[in-house]
Amino acid sequence: MTFTDTHRRIVLAVSGLASWASIAFAYYYLEKTLYLTPCNLCMMQRLAFALIGFFFLLDAIFWPTHPAARFLMRLFKYLSVFFGIGLAARHLYIQSLPPDQVPACGFDFYTMMDRAPNAFKGLIEAMHGDGDCAIPDTFLGLRIPVWSMILFIGLLVICVVCERAKRQRDY
Repeated sequence: MTFTDTHRRIVLAVSGLASWASIAFAYYYLEKTLYLTPCNLCMMQRLAFALIGFFFLLDAIFWPTHPAARFLMRLFKYLSVFFGIGLAARHLYIQSLPPDQVPACGFDFYTMMDRAPNAFKGLIEAMHGDGDCAIPDTFLGLRIPVWSMILFIGLLVICVVCERAKRQRDY
């Protein structure tokens, strides 16, 4: 069976919706049912999942054919996926630190965004993480940032497979 444009579009659309579903799962189940308070890096990972879902769905819906538009779409998809991988890696790094090297606890995400002089500085501060990020909450035996990393890497693989199939069709 060949991997047609329709198949790629469906895979990208389902992956984008799955990315958004992971945000809903984190909010409704982990936060509201299990009462796990999200740290700053958890909130930033949700932002990364939202961006990935947006760009995957945008690519699936509009399916750009102009080379510059395809390049920009590819760039935004890969940047958002690698942004998420970097955040999950930072989160795992903070959780692996010895207790005496864990960063001090700071403000929560919303307070940090309110107190920052602009939104960009608030996001940069949130990416540093704090002591709340060092709490190793688990789900099904794995830490939550490990689950995020697995999802980010899975989305990266889907992105690469769809791009390679698209590139092979173009030549």
